[in-house]
Amino acid sequence: MHITDFTIQSPVEEAGGKGHNLKRLTAMGFRVPGGVVVEASLYRDHYPAPPAFDLDDEDRLAEQCRAMRERVLALDLPEGVEARLDELLGAFPASTRFAVRSSSTFEDLSSAAFAGQHDTILNTPRETVPAALKQCFASLWSPHAVRYRAHNGFAQEDASMAVVVQAMLAPDSSGVAFSVDPVGGALDRVLIEGNFGVGESVVGGEAVTDSWLVAPASASIVERRVNAKESQVVLTADGVAEQAVPEGQRDVPCLSDEAILEIAATAKRIEAAYGSPQDIEWALVNDELFILQSRPLTRIPPRYTRDESAERFPEPLTPLTWSYVEEAFNLSLEHSLELMGVSLPTRPWFVRIGSYIYGNQNAVELLALNRPLDMHGFDALRGQVSQLRERFQWVIDLPNEWATELDTFLLGVGRLGTADFCAFTATAQYHDYFRELFELSCEYFKPNIAISMTQAFLVRTLFEYLMLVTGDQLEAQAVLKAVIADCGAKTGQVNKGIAGLAAMARQDPALLGLLGRGGRAALDGLGDFPAFDERFRRFLVRYGHRETTFDYYAPTWGEAPHVVLDLVHVVATSGQEAAENREAELVQRRSAGIMRIMENTPEDLRPFADELIRLARWFSSLDDMEHFQTTRINPLVRKVIEAFGRHLGLDTPHDLFFLSKAEIETIDGESLPDELLAVIRERKAEHLKAFETEPEWAIGRAGEGADRDGQAEEGVFKGVPGSPGAAEGEAYLVHGPEDFPHMPEGAILVARTTNPSWTPLFYKCSALITESGGPLSHGAVTARELGIPAVMFIRGALAKFRNGERLRVDGLLGTVRQV
Repeated sequence: MHITDFTIQSPVEEAGGKGHNLKRLTAMGFRVPGGVVVEASLYRDHYPAPPAFDLDDEDRLAEQCRAMRERVLALDLPEGVEARLDELLGAFPASTRFAVRSSSTFEDLSSAAFAGQHDTILNTPRETVPAALKQCFASLWSPHAVRYRAHNGFAQEDASMAVVVQAMLAPDSSGVAFSVDPVGGALDRVLIEGNFGVGESVVGGEAVTDSWLVAPASASIVERRVNAKESQVVLTADGVAEQAVPEGQRDVPCLSDEAILEIAATAKRIEAAYGSPQDIEWALVNDELFILQSRPLTRIPPRYTRDESAERFPEPLTPLTWSYVEEAFNLSLEHSLELMGVSLPTRPWFVRIGSYIYGNQNAVELLALNRPLDMHGFDALRGQVSQLRERFQWVIDLPNEWATELDTFLLGVGRLGTADFCAFTATAQYHDYFRELFELSCEYFKPNIAISMTQAFLVRTLFEYLMLVTGDQLEAQAVLKAVIADCGAKTGQVNKGIAGLAAMARQDPALLGLLGRGGRAALDGLGDFPAFDERFRRFLVRYGHRETTFDYYAPTWGEAPHVVLDLVHVVATSGQEAAENREAELVQRRSAGIMRIMENTPEDLRPFADELIRLARWFSSLDDMEHFQTTRINPLVRKVIEAFGRHLGLDTPHDLFFLSKAEIETIDGESLPDELLAVIRERKAEHLKAFETEPEWAIGRAGEGADRDGQAEEGVFKGVPGSPGAAEGEAYLVHGPEDFPHMPEGAILVARTTNPSWTPLFYKCSALITESGGPLSHGAVTARELGIPAVMFIRGALAKFRNGERLRVDGLLGTVRQV
C-alpha cells in the first residue's frame, strides 16, 4: 500500500531523504516522535510527469508550475490510501495532531539539503491529513523547487515525493543543532540555536534566537548568545501561529545548561552513527529531548593546518609544480570520491600559502569519520557480510582500472621521453608538449587518490577487526604491523638495490674511502671501480626518476646521482646489513600474524578475515607502486622546462618554475615579457627566503594544536609517540639530501619529515624526531620496523634544536628532552 511506519526500514528512493533519516534515527534508538511515511512509489505510480520547464522565462516557468500543481491537487488519492492512513494513525491517541512534511527523494541528502524548498503543514488534525498530503505533493512543482533541482543537476522527471506524517509535539523550546561549527569549521564544537515554542521560528531563519557553542568532549559551553527573543511559533486550534514572547521571558535562555549539554552530546552521537556531520532538528518537551530530523551538512568551511601537509610537502613548493599538481589532484579527488560513494562537504583539500602547502584538516578528519563496516561485534559483522560484494565491488575493480591506465601512461611516458627539444623551433610546440604530458598524467592519476584512500580505509578496517579479535590495542597494532610490513614492493626493491651497492663498497676499502669523500667528489672516481660503476649505472636506469623532494624544481636521482652515492655510503658505514636479509624475517612475522588472526576468528567469518587481509596487503602494495610510477613524469617535466627556458632566453632555464601553469600558457612569443621576468625574480626571492622561515602551523585559528607541541617543562618538548624505546645522542639536522653525507653514526635524526628515499639514514641514526606526521607516517613505520625510538610532530624542531646538541628521545611517551 506504499505506507509504512517508522519501525520499518525502506530505502531513500522510497522514503525520501527526510523519511529515510527518521526511520534510521528510530532504528538507532534515538527518541523520535512516531509516525508513518507515504512512500514515493505512490507518487510515481499515480501522478503525471512534468513538462519541459522553460528556465529562461520567469513568467512561462511560473505558469507551467502553477498548471502542474493544479493537476496534482485535482487528482484524488489512489483507492485505499485514506483508509490505510486512518488505520495507521488510529494507533495514536485520538487527540494527536500531526506534522505533514514533504520528503522528496532528492531531499536531505549529502549533496543537497533542499531546505525550505517543499511544504510542511504543522499541527494537522487526522481528518485533514489527506489534504495536507496532496499539498506536499503539489509543492514539488513550485518555481523555486524546480530551479533548485536544475541548479543542483537533478533531472525534473526523476523527482518524486514521499511524505512524512509525524506526531506533532507541543515543545517548550526547539531548534537546530549542528554537530560541528558550520561557521568556524571546528569539528570538535557543536552549534545550537533555539527558541521557545515550535522550531519553525528557528529553521525559518528570520526570528531572533539564542545560540550556544559547545565543546562536548569537555562538556563545556564555550560561547553563549542569549538574545531578546521577540516572537515564537505556538500551536493553535487551526495549526500554528506566530506570537510575541512574553515580556518576562524574552531575555531568559530558552534552554538550561543541562539541556544544552544533552543536545550537544546527542548531536555527536548522531554524527558518529551516521559517520558524517549532521544538521539536526530537536524539541524539548517537559525536559525530554526529541529528535525531529537529521540530515548531512552539505558545506563545512576548510580549516588549514600543516598537520598532514607537513609530511607530504615538507618544503616550499614552486608555483609551477603546485599549479599542475593541484589541478591534477582535484580532478582525481572528485573522481575518487564519486567512485567510492563518499561525500566530503568541505573543499579544497590543499592550498598554497606563502610557498608552503596547507591541508584542509577538516577534510582529513571528516574522511576518517567514514566507517565502511560496523565492527562493534561479530554479530554486527555477520549481518553485513552478505552485502559486501555488492557494496564494495569497486574495490575489486579499482586495481584493474589503475593497471589499464598504467599501461597507457607508461607507453606515453616512453614516447614523450624520446622528444628532441633541439628540434623545437616555436613556443607553440612546447605548449603542445605540456598539454599532452598533463593530459596523460591526469588520466593516469584519476584513480590514484582512490587507491590511497582505499588503502587507508582497509588498513583502518583491519585494525578495527584486530581490536575485535584481540581486545587489546597494542596487540592489534603489533599484528597489523606484522601483516602489512612487507607490502612496499618498489620501495623494498630500491632499498635492496642501495643495500647491494653498500655491500660492495663495504668489501673494498678503497671504494669506501672514495665514497667517504662525498658523492659529488666520488662520481669522477667511479671509473676505477668498474663492477661497482656498472651496477650503480643500472640502478640509476631503473630508479633514476625517483625524486629527491616533491618539487619538480629539484633534480631527480638521475640528475643528481651524488645523492644516491651519499645514501650508499650512509648504509655502508652504518654497521648494519640494512634490508637485504630481512625478507625471511618479515615473511615469518606475517605468517605468525595471520595465524593469530585466524585462530581467534569464528569459523564462519574466516573467509571475510582472509579477504580483508588480502585486500589490505594488496592495496598497501598498490599504494607504494602508484607513487613509484607517478614520479616517472618528474624527469620529463624538468627536461621540457629546461628546454623551454633556454628557448625563451633565460640564463637559468629552470626559473620558469616560478610561474604558474596559467602564466606559462599565456606565453605566445619567443621570449618572456618584462612583467613575467619581474614576477620570476620576485617569486624566486620569496621561495629562497621561505626555506629560512618556519611556516605558521595553522591558518585562522588561534592556538591550533597548542596542546600537542608545548613544553611540559623547561627543556622538555611533547610530540606524538611514533616508535617505542628511548635513546640519547647528539642531534643532527637534515634539511635535505645535501645533509646526508655528514650524518654521524648514532646521531638523532631531526627532520621536517622523511620519505622512502631517506630510509638508508635510519640505519645510521639512533632515534628520529620529525616536525610532522604521526604513528602511521613513513618515519614512524620505518622506525618501528628497525626498533628505533621516534617522536613525531615536534613543531619547529629544526629551529628548536642545534647540530651536536645532546637530546634524549622517549618514543613511548612522545617526549624529547634537552640534556
